[in-house]
Amino acid sequence: MQLFGKRDPYRVLKKQLGAHKVLDRLEDRVVYSVDASYTAPPGRHDPDVVVLPETAGEVAACVRFAREAEMNIVPRGTGTGMSAGAVPLGGGMVLCTERMKAIRDLNVNARWIQVEPGLTTADVKAASERHRLTYPPDPSSYKISSIGGNLAENAGGLRCVKYGTTKDYVLGLRFVNSEGELVSTGVLADEPQPLDLTPLLVGSEGLFGVIVEARLSLVPAPKATHTLLAHFSRMEQAVEAVNTLLPEIVPSVLELMDGAVIEAIRQHDPYPFPEGIEAALLVETDGDPEPAKLAADRAAEVIGEIGALEMHTAHTPVERERLWNLRRLISPSLSRLASGKMNEDVVVPIGRLGELLERIAQLSEHYRIRIPVFGHAGDGNLHLNAMFDADSAREYSVAHDVILECFKAVVELGGTISGEHGIGAAKNRFLDLQYSEDEIKLLRSLKKAFDPDGLFNPFKVLPPS
Repeated sequence: MQLFGKRDPYRVLKKQLGAHKVLDRLEDRVVYSVDASYTAPPGRHDPDVVVLPETAGEVAACVRFAREAEMNIVPRGTGTGMSAGAVPLGGGMVLCTERMKAIRDLNVNARWIQVEPGLTTADVKAASERHRLTYPPDPSSYKISSIGGNLAENAGGLRCVKYGTTKDYVLGLRFVNSEGELVSTGVLADEPQPLDLTPLLVGSEGLFGVIVEARLSLVPAPKATHTLLAHFSRMEQAVEAVNTLLPEIVPSVLELMDGAVIEAIRQHDPYPFPEGIEAALLVETDGDPEPAKLAADRAAEVIGEIGALEMHTAHTPVERERLWNLRRLISPSLSRLASGKMNEDVVVPIGRLGELLERIAQLSEHYRIRIPVFGHAGDGNLHLNAMFDADSAREYSVAHDVILECFKAVVELGGTISGEHGIGAAKNRFLDLQYSEDEIKLLRSLKKAFDPDGLFNPFKVLPPS
């Protein structure tokens, strides 16, 4: 890093942006040294400087400053990521877009909204819903996660089974490249492009540039929604319900909880789960009133035929919110089971969901460690939670080993080691479990093409050399 040997190396940047947008005091910088993950490498990871640009031009100025100063740049949204993707390993500049919150345009008839990256997912949903439209991607952190972060991670969420992930709604982007130039893609490009870079940028985890604007497609808001929670005495019954329902209906939500998750919720909520419960499914259908009702009725019929212990159907918005609150309680409830929790997300083909759950149960018994499981059964995306004593080096090591074995099982079953949390610095060392040497070389060549000098988000996604 070359900072010109000056008394205040950031004075030029402060003059360009305003001193209040350049944080160089330790007590300010330390706030931006972590994200929501547990998996950053040990030690402190304080950035050298944090910048808070408010316009695309200011983002470009920050990138040009960092290039001249030979500083790495770590793009950041609101810091809700689960893969240490926004952790500034090796210091450098954290470029945080949290203040870029403008809605640039909204076209109701064409069903799109154009936004800056600092808006939360909830902000975009709310703006859309005022016009009887909706933005479907629905990560659990939607109230606080930023659109920029969603784009970087290709965020999914609870409604992927019907509506897909973030990439399915991106019409075009503007981003600042490693030269500090503003580049437009997709429908935002000024003239036709021989190759649309939009799909490469969505899910690129900040490796290729800093996204400063996005045009997102919207869909009509559903006119009706039906919600039910089904309880099963055996996990096999819940898996059978999933495999029976999906060929027949397209639910908007199909969420799975295992017995350990239910017990954790029980400790914090008086909801009357039946005795002997080993699994639960939260099922929701939506759309026009008649087909949504028919799908909900068929779901209830299938679940009843399989032999569910109980089914609770929401008949009012209050009852629906009651059922959804149980789903929202999962993560905070699990956090109270142990002082340490390795939370990983994986995906397998839906037809192999039962095999994965069985393998996880075997690993839990073999390693004598609790692994509560929940997630988006409708698209095969499960969240595995290895619980351990954070003060015990031995238990931490065991939890790490069991997660590695889970990853191996997932790949053997034809799945992927990351569903929606990204790779970041959390899983890059495991990438060779899933990809060949040639495939990893291709990823490195893409990084080189976009960012020849390795300016953006070093030590992320690509395996350590």
